[in-house]
Amino acid sequence: MNYKPWMDFIKPEDMPNDDLKFIAENAGIKSAIALIFCTPGLTVNIPKNSFRSVKERYIISQYDGRKYTINRLAIECELSQRYIYKIIKRHLQGKANKNI
Repeated sequence: MNYKPWMDFIKPEDMPNDDLKFIAENAGIKSAIALIFCTPGLTVNIPKNSFRSVKERYIISQYDGRKYTINRLAIECELSQRYIYKIIKRHLQGKANKNI
């Protein structure tokens, strides 16, 4: 996308639909403009758990066996403590299966 000086005058209310207005208000005008010019005509679906595997890798890398860490990871990753334990258990079972 080539930036043009007139684009400085674009405001969230100038967006062609509510989805792009929401993006402009929450991610910035430049993000919305980039979507408009780089992906015209496309329907974009944004999954709720887009970075689940990244969060799981982070949790596994940070877990040190302490309950305090479980609490911290739950808050940081916006997941329940129970789900953190489930991720760790699945990881440990996978390691055990590889050692067999």
